[in-house]
Amino acid sequence: MLNRRSFIRKSGALAALSMGSYTGLTAGVGTDHIVQKPRIFPQCLKKGDLIGLVTPGSPIEKRQLDETIQKLENLGFRTYNTDSVLAEYGYFAGRDQERADELMHMFTNKEVDGIWCVRGGYGSIRILNLLDFEKIEQNPKVFVGYSDITALLTTVFEQTGLVTYHGPVGISDFNDFSVKSLEKVILNPGNQYRIPYEREDDTEDNPEFDRYTIHGGKAEGELIGGNISVLDSMIGSRFEPNFENKIVYLEEIEEKTYRVDKMLFHLLEATTLKKAAGVVMGVFSDCNINDEPRLSLRTAIEDLLRPLGIPVSYGLSFGHINKMVTIPNGIRARMNADRNNLKLLEKTVLVK
Repeated sequence: MLNRRSFIRKSGALAALSMGSYTGLTAGVGTDHIVQKPRIFPQCLKKGDLIGLVTPGSPIEKRQLDETIQKLENLGFRTYNTDSVLAEYGYFAGRDQERADELMHMFTNKEVDGIWCVRGGYGSIRILNLLDFEKIEQNPKVFVGYSDITALLTTVFEQTGLVTYHGPVGISDFNDFSVKSLEKVILNPGNQYRIPYEREDDTEDNPEFDRYTIHGGKAEGELIGGNISVLDSMIGSRFEPNFENKIVYLEEIEEKTYRVDKMLFHLLEATTLKKAAGVVMGVFSDCNINDEPRLSLRTAIEDLLRPLGIPVSYGLSFGHINKMVTIPNGIRARMNADRNNLKLLEKTVLVK
């Protein structure tokens, strides 16, 4: 089965985006015409809630669905899925309309309390123009995923104002560290929450897991971001995220250093990333890979981001790693690049 990197590389993602009219946007592309929606906070999840399982990107095996169901049941949730969750259409989990309908069904189904992506892969970007954002806005729910799901997380937030959650998909490792972070964000939130850090096991000699400051300082702003490859594929479309005055979080997997360099440069030159309040980078797994003559991942990132003069840090516990924190799009946060930490400044969900 192809991985997320291969899917994005082989896709004509931008060509799939319609030039129709969408909520919160007017004629033109990019972020110039975005009017930020008032934020909507979904109701917090609680034990016994019904979780709708979706596959908006790549297909899954029955085994992966069963494992996801077991993990969520172990957390105290009930699960629900339609037959389309196991659909296959080449490297997609069904045709575009089928995947869009599945997601819309979960948002509009009054019995479903939250929505969880079973996996990422590639495909979310192709259903953006098939979603009914007005209905999503009218039916706010916790929506969790990461990697390819970046396209949905950022777009749903910007189109509707609904806070979304960059966290483990169903096939992720639900270890104690990841589960505790998840619970602190979508089940039992406090008024403030310092995002925790824990280094992966057996990575002492892997510089991709090092923590370091690229440019010092502190910053505050709403969080937005996700996977660099996905964000790069959205440039110039109606769904290109607006990074201005935001704390932007970024992660990647299995891209050679020169490709990370190229995509990050493209984001800097073609979007509002230069106007961000700060940048928080997770772990770029298997990205410190070069042919000779080589440039290290750290050097490439520092060369591009240090001249911005804004706070930038690397190595927090998110990305394609086992010990993964949950990060909410749209929540106000404070970063301290000198100490390499990130703190949420408000509750991330509504609490009854």
